[in-house]
Parts: sequence; structure tokens; C-alpha cells
Amino acid sequence: MHWPDLSMGGYGFYVWGSYLFSLIAIVWELVSLSQRKKALAQQRQSSNSVSASVLRGSANETTS
Repeated sequence: MHWPDLSMGGYGFYVWGSYLFSLIAIVWELVSLSQRKKALAQQRQSSNSVSASVLRGSANETTS
């Protein structure tokens, strides 16, 4: 069986490195989206149980 030349004429490191970097970035984005979705669901759940009289935001915030 004949295997293809993975060195790609000397540019294989850059080509396969680019594929690897892209794969890592996509996986990172998917994990990040999942975490943000969970955090938003928790925030919505906790805001539903908090009374309406509680103000959102920091007590140290100032307005100008």
C-alpha cells in the first residue's frame, strides 16, 4: 500500500499545524458556548427565585 506524502513538499508542518490550531479553536469555542449556556440558565433560574425588589448590579456603581 502506498501512503501519501504527509510532508507536503516541506510545508507539511505549517499545513498540519494550521489544521491542528483550527481544530483546537473550534473545540475551545464549543466548550465556551456550552459554559456560557449553562451560566445563563443558572442566572435565569436564580433570577426567577429572587424577589423583584432586589436591584441587579453592584451596589458600588455610580451614575453620572
